[in-house]
Amino acid sequence: MFLEIPVLLEAGISVNDEIATHIHCLKQPDLTTEDRDHIQQNLARGCARGLQLIALHQLHLSLRLDELVVEMADA
Repeated sequence: MFLEIPVLLEAGISVNDEIATHIHCLKQPDLTTEDRDHIQQNLARGCARGLQLIALHQLHLSLRLDELVVEMADA
């Protein structure tokens, strides 16, 4: 199956690290408005990737449940 749990977990850790980095950067008091805007845009993209990852995880769980239902029906 293309949605393996270790792959999803590693992707989740990477997205969390990326988001934490952007938030840490936003805490710097000497940022220009332009710098802040760029960091916020990258943070938004990281959040979007996180939501996509959550959707993939939910799809994985749904497919696994479907497989279990089919196995139980065949038994």
